[in-house]
Amino acid sequence: MLVLVFGMMVSLASGKDHGQVDLSAYQWKNRLLILFAPSEDDRVYQSFKEQLQKRAQEIRDRNLLIFHVFESGEGRLDDLSLNKEQARSLRKRFSIKMGQFKLILIGKDGEVKFQGELPVELSDIFSIIDAMPMRQREIRERSK
Repeated sequence: MLVLVFGMMVSLASGKDHGQVDLSAYQWKNRLLILFAPSEDDRVYQSFKEQLQKRAQEIRDRNLLIFHVFESGEGRLDDLSLNKEQARSLRKRFSIKMGQFKLILIGKDGEVKFQGELPVELSDIFSIIDAMPMRQREIRERSK
């Protein structure tokens, strides 16, 4: 686990530009859930964050990493910090407007699997992930 966290820190800062987040560094290793919210204090964001905290083990079981991106200030990848430029580049990459709540799910193949406005139920996201062929294979391999 420590190696994974170190690897995430290196990949966040390893792009040509420290203002970029190289999402391809997670391809074939992790699914990504990118949460965009106006601020960390926002009520809708806090409600979704509570869902994440209550279901942490299920998140780990699905190899899901969570990006938290806000309009101002730094963001986070789980407990690691994203600087303002990295947060801004993610907002630009996914065309997130000011004041917008958005959730983007990226599969292990690097493709966007779901885009939606918050509020969204985490169980709906898990259902999307669990229907993916790669996840089905992971479930079968664990049951052997």
